[in-house]
Amino acid sequence: MPKKYRFLLYPLLLNSFLLPELKADKPLVSPKLIEILRQYKPEMLQEGIELRPSGEELQQALFEGDTSLIQKIATSKESTNIVQNFAEIEVYQSKGAFQEANRQLEICNKNFFQDKNAQDLLSPINGILLTCSQMLIGNYFLEGDIKNWGIELNLIENVYYPAIQKFKGLEKFSLAVTKMGNLTISPDSIPPFTVTGIEQQQSVPLQFQIPIEEIYRRNAEKLPSIIASLNKEDIPFFLETGAAIGKLPTKFSHASNVHLIGHINNADNAASENYSGELGIVEELKIGNATLKNVPFLFTNVNQAYLGLMILQKLGKIKIDKQKMIFGKDVNCICQQDVHFGITFKGDHQVLKYPFYWKNKRNFAAIDLTQNNIDYDILTFKDKFLKNQQNHFFDVTNNVDGTKIKNPAYFTESNLSIDGIDYGKKKELVIKDTIRNPSTIIGAFVLDKGSLYLDFINHKACLMPDESDTQPMPQ
Repeated sequence: MPKKYRFLLYPLLLNSFLLPELKADKPLVSPKLIEILRQYKPEMLQEGIELRPSGEELQQALFEGDTSLIQKIATSKESTNIVQNFAEIEVYQSKGAFQEANRQLEICNKNFFQDKNAQDLLSPINGILLTCSQMLIGNYFLEGDIKNWGIELNLIENVYYPAIQKFKGLEKFSLAVTKMGNLTISPDSIPPFTVTGIEQQQSVPLQFQIPIEEIYRRNAEKLPSIIASLNKEDIPFFLETGAAIGKLPTKFSHASNVHLIGHINNADNAASENYSGELGIVEELKIGNATLKNVPFLFTNVNQAYLGLMILQKLGKIKIDKQKMIFGKDVNCICQQDVHFGITFKGDHQVLKYPFYWKNKRNFAAIDLTQNNIDYDILTFKDKFLKNQQNHFFDVTNNVDGTKIKNPAYFTESNLSIDGIDYGKKKELVIKDTIRNPSTIIGAFVLDKGSLYLDFINHKACLMPDESDTQPMPQ
């Protein structure tokens, strides 16, 4: 199509079926949105920006999975109705209730949370629409709905971008959510990610013999893994509760029953270790009697195989203790509290978060069953140290994508309590790191005294004292 006609087509598409009816006195793109976007430097627009419904505090609350803080922000006197609407959606997101969150976001895409009788209606393309669209894209990815993830990406890139980029100074405008990854095939050709065989609970044993040895990443031993059948080949998989998408070594991408459909530029985990590679669909993955079809995986530079939360949430309800993983829809999950996920809008980050008490303070930590270390129990990254903390630090060397970086660090000790379970005195390693996201990680030792329940159906989670076996988890 000749370029001079291209912009004429987009408003027609927008008015016909993608956006609300364009009023005669309304411009296609909101002038307020244009004004806001022009405040960004061209290089920032090119790299991709993120539109946020409120300030940094609400974004940090979502990253921590702290629903109490999200609700507190929503009910504050300073919060507008729009912020309250987005906060309600973020509560659903942080519980992993993506379908309900998506239902609210689809309403937002139609009316921008406006009363239909409002006097001053927004233009069809506005900041609220773009905020909802980027949140919707992230949700689709986190629940493994790759088809709709691709459809929504196409909508932004082929409809919203051209309408905005024709304005002076916005020629390079882009959203960060579209930089995370892309499809190389039509989204309509992608089959749905499904699971069968989870009506009754079943059990698979845990193994602890295989170490994690990743180049430029972390190394660990005595971590729980299960045997699953990947396209009829038995493979050990680690339970990565600190990441969204499952990961497989690149060598598996050449199999005949693996279909490469796109590319992921950035997907991280609880320790802010970034991964990129080919996005592929595995035809079949069997875990016990459960059969998962058309399973999304990231094929990247790892030596081991990992099941992320995208896959684990398909198993219904899960109980993990020192010996086994039990899953299925009828697992007796007696948890009363909501599950917490720390996530980002883009969908490149999803981590199981859990409240814990440390030094008489309540905080949130990532529970990562692929993390373990004989020198410390808790790992914390901070972007700055207090003056009194700098007097007794030492240097630790980290490999970040092949580059050795020295960071100041220190040890601290205290009693640890999670869900009323007393883990006794534990050691924390605190590292000053301005590259990683500030976070705290608790490793697989939580299974030493507790059984981890994850109810992905009712969005609940808890740690219950494990009295079935007095033997500790392998160390």
